[in-house]
Amino acid sequence: MRRAQQPKDPQGGHVRLYWALLDSPAWNCLAATDRCAYIALVRQKNGSNNGDLSLTATLANHHGIKSKTTLAKSLRALVAVGLIYVTRQGGCARGGQRLPTLYAITSEEVYEQSRKFIDASKATFAWKQIRSIAHGESLIKAAELAAKLAAEKLIHQGQNLTATGSKNGPVEAITGSKNGPWPNLPGQKMDCANAMETAAKPLLVRVSTK
Repeated sequence: MRRAQQPKDPQGGHVRLYWALLDSPAWNCLAATDRCAYIALVRQKNGSNNGDLSLTATLANHHGIKSKTTLAKSLRALVAVGLIYVTRQGGCARGGQRLPTLYAITSEEVYEQSRKFIDASKATFAWKQIRSIAHGESLIKAAELAAKLAAEKLIHQGQNLTATGSKNGPVEAITGSKNGPWPNLPGQKMDCANAMETAAKPLLVRVSTK
């Protein structure tokens, strides 16, 4: 017997926010932009793509998050309190293509997606581990501190790059002969007529008879 399909909502698709989540310390320690980011991620779910959710700056702007810095902070906050987690870290791929970071909602199962290197996992409801609003805020603060230290480390590494010159100093062009540089002598006038006459004469070569 085939499983009966659920009737479609006449108003179309929708995002469910359960009371347990809305009443939780994890939700109530979030800023308004953090909640917008979460709803924007959940909005992308189609039933089987959990783990393949991303939030670009363009999409975030559509949901009221205008700043890339604010977007990054909101995503870190959602990870910190266990509402989402990273399934694939973004960055530059082969050929210069930039891949977005992918996320999963912890309240739902993740199916394997081998093409995007996403492993299957069960729902963890990690946000239920947040005991109080103060607890959640402390985790968000720690995540921001870790991000700041990581950024400072990258800057510090960039400043410590080795110089491109050699240890003995810059390489200079050698314009002189092996016996030393050309001397800076005053210029001499050349008689063009005499020079051409001399060049036309054959060279005299002394041949030894021994």
